[in-house]
Amino acid sequence: MTSKQEKRRRAALVQGMVEEDTKKAIEAMPLSLQNLGELFDYLDEELSEHDCDHTCRMTMNFLSSKKLDAESILPWLGEYGGNCDCEVLANVEESWEDQID
Repeated sequence: MTSKQEKRRRAALVQGMVEEDTKKAIEAMPLSLQNLGELFDYLDEELSEHDCDHTCRMTMNFLSSKKLDAESILPWLGEYGGNCDCEVLANVEESWEDQID
């Protein structure tokens, strides 16, 4: 049987690996966490007024207004299930909401 001390040690190791993976993922992002949070806020507002047309039109408008590189950001959003505006808000936000202040 594993001791409580050993269980805590293992849990700390796993937590450290998760934190390191998260740090690497943040460093590899094609936009800042601040810009990502602003994108979510923008889409939340836009999608409350307009239906999603199942494109990334609103996302593109936001990226353009911030002069951000859509060619690198859109595929990255797609990796997290953000293939249209409503999916960016639902899927990508779910993946990253714990990292955004």
